[in-house]
Amino acid sequence: MNDTPDHIRKKQREIWFSKPQEERVRLGLELIQEVNTQIEDRIRAQHPGFSEGEIRVEFIRQMYKDNLSPEYVEAVSQWVLEKYNSHKHV
Repeated sequence: MNDTPDHIRKKQREIWFSKPQEERVRLGLELIQEVNTQIEDRIRAQHPGFSEGEIRVEFIRQMYKDNLSPEYVEAVSQWVLEKYNSHKHV
């Protein structure tokens, strides 16, 4: 969705690029983390019975299904589940 007028978008860019590079990197990483948290929270709400490993697997599937082969996503999913399950028994 892109409903921001061009003049507002230009002002946003001016504000963004007026910040020091370190602050832009920090803010960008915070934004990525916030979006990831929102996705994980949505998965938890949609699948309340999911374990943390299953939440991670669903996150991976949703985020990368269009960029990775189904076989690779499945292999990564199995690896993630094995790692989460092995940590339960430690």
